[in-house]
Amino acid sequence: MNRNETIYDLGSVDRDEPRAPVAGIPRASRPVSARRESRPEAVGVGPALAGSLSMFVPGLGQLIAGEVAWGLFYFSGKGFCVAALWALVVTLDGLVRTLGVLDVPGTAIAVTLGSLALLVVTLHVAAVLHAHAMAMCEGDQSAPHPIVAAIASLAIPGWGQVLAGHRRRAGLFLGGLWLLSGVWGLVTPAGTRVIARLGYALPAAMRDGWGPAVMLSAPLVLWAIAVYDAAAGAAAERSR
Repeated sequence: MNRNETIYDLGSVDRDEPRAPVAGIPRASRPVSARRESRPEAVGVGPALAGSLSMFVPGLGQLIAGEVAWGLFYFSGKGFCVAALWALVVTLDGLVRTLGVLDVPGTAIAVTLGSLALLVVTLHVAAVLHAHAMAMCEGDQSAPHPIVAAIASLAIPGWGQVLAGHRRRAGLFLGGLWLLSGVWGLVTPAGTRVIARLGYALPAAMRDGWGPAVMLSAPLVLWAIAVYDAAAGAAAERSR
């Protein structure tokens, strides 16, 4: 061996083994690998927030939770159904005349309108429940205060149930709200004109007799039950 050559013994280096922290050395000066191993995994959005976001913008809760494909599916799916429904309603007069020339009954348009409306409701409710179910986060499992849940369901029936973690009840109240909204839309002057243009008419019971009383009392009953159920459910979750 040449006398000019120098041998340095650096010992064994284990790259996978984290170094023990040295007293007096701040955390920022520790090795990067040690800081990565001590850092917790990425925390996703909580189920209450994810469900609430998808309630106002279907698919937004999935996007925030990192499920881009599901978020785009709900957002684009409901957007397409709403756009198609609006286009059919706006062009209804010309569409009815065209289908009349082709000997297509108005029932086909009525079924199409009903199917699109049902898809809009289904996608909205499914987006809320799916976002809440998939965005399970260990750091956000506490139930809200009963007053907060009650106020949420007072604003939108089912919202307080989403905050309390009761998905089935939330879907029930949201579906009931959509149903009542659809019925009220049919009895409005615009809805009556659409039904008349398709060759149908509302039942006389919905215009006279017990119909108006039911139309006025049903939303009040739905809201009252939703508020009470949200407060009771949140109180039960907090007592566990």
